[in-house]
Amino acid sequence: MESAQLLDILGNENRRKILQLLASRPCYMSEIAERLDVGAKAVLGHLLLLEKAGLIEGNVDDQRRKYFHITDNLRLEVFVSPYSFEVETTTIAITDAPMLHVKSRETISGLKSVYNEVEVFLEHRRSLMQEYQEVQSSITEAMGRCMNAIEDVAEDHIEAEILYALLKGAMTQRVLSMQLGIPEYVLEEYLDRMEKKDIVKKDGNNYIIG
Repeated sequence: MESAQLLDILGNENRRKILQLLASRPCYMSEIAERLDVGAKAVLGHLLLLEKAGLIEGNVDDQRRKYFHITDNLRLEVFVSPYSFEVETTTIAITDAPMLHVKSRETISGLKSVYNEVEVFLEHRRSLMQEYQEVQSSITEAMGRCMNAIEDVAEDHIEAEILYALLKGAMTQRVLSMQLGIPEYVLEEYLDRMEKKDIVKKDGNNYIIG
């Protein structure tokens, strides 16, 4: 599913609460309705939408009652900076579906040592996130220098948009028109003018920054 669709789905508070409940353990629909104090019909609607999005899955227990659990480890990341707006998702599949009322493989006395392993992984994740933040900071700083250079040579916002698009890679006039939402006849005038100023040049059918 597209990241934008996931954002719309998770924009609903009750759906977020359902995922919070299922993050602790699988639940029956009746349990979810009771915990959220929401009607069963409304909860069913939320569950079906989450299931259709692939965020949760329903399974039947030994008594033929359906319970729900989170399907995968999903990371939805929204990155907003002065020079970019990005939404990305990363999914790591869970090999075995969580079950209700299964016999624990760990004793209570051994739970602390198991959770110690979790804490090690959490610390490793925090370290990776710190490195990630440093990389993103460097990207933003470099993009700032690129945008300053573009603003120094661009006569208006359309020239700036063309240069920013070509900064990411060579493009034909048709592709530029579709990406920027500018009619080709208008874009052609700009490209001709920018080519005369040696800001852009043609490489075969593609335009590149000069």
